[in-house]
Parts: sequence; structure tokens; C-alpha cells
Amino acid sequence: MAKKIDVVIGGKVITLKSNEEEAHLQRVARYVDNKMAELAAANTNAAIDERLRTNLIALNIASDHFKTADKLARVEATKDKYKEEIERLQLENAMLREEYDALRADHSNLQAEHQEYIEVFDNVKQNENILPMTRERKVGIR
Repeated sequence: MAKKIDVVIGGKVITLKSNEEEAHLQRVARYVDNKMAELAAANTNAAIDERLRTNLIALNIASDHFKTADKLARVEATKDKYKEEIERLQLENAMLREEYDALRADHSNLQAEHQEYIEVFDNVKQNENILPMTRERKVGIR
């Protein structure tokens, strides 16, 4: 249900009827009031009729609107690029995790195989009393 809300623009109280929140309408009214003050400050020596002043304020507000809309579009485009980059990185991360898991499994297998070789070597060494060759035995010097 529409409410009546009083706002001040250009030193005049204006009653609005709206479904919008009062805080929002007060903010909009302050914005328009500030635009009017900017125009008045910029044209202190020039007499501007009411219609021209209204049109200039409307143009300033429309300009601000389009600048903001353009900025929002750039932000949205950047957001989409970041979203795509995040998806790409998540996919790459999943692939790297799979590769890591496979390498980890290979490493575990190689460690087990290495341990088996050590055990076999130790058994052979103990059971057959094989001594490591000294330098003298290698070259045939006694």
C-alpha cells in the first residue's frame, strides 16, 4: 500500500505517494537536491529559467545513471570472467588431485618394492654369508 512521504528538494517540501521505503526516497530526494545545488553553484552569474534548469538537472541525473549502468556492466563482465577462471581452476585442481593421488600410489608401490629388495638382499647376505668385496679382493691383491 502506498504511503505518503515528505521530502525536501530545492528548499520546498514535496509530498510523495509511493510503495518505496522512506529511507530510499529521502536518499533520492537528497541526490536531486544536491544536483540542483551543483547547478546553481556552477551558474551563479547566469539567470536560468525553470524549464532549462529542470532539463539540465535531468540530463545530469541521466548522465550519472548511464555512467553507473556502464560501470555495472563492466563489473558484471569482469565477474563473469572471474567466474569462468574459477571454474577452470577448479577443474585443473581436480585433475591435479587425481595426478597427485596416482603419483602417491606409485610412490607407495615403489617404497614397498624397495623394501622387498632390501629384505631379499639382507636374507641373501645373512644366509649365504656373502661379504662385501673389499678393494683388495676386487683387483686381486692379497
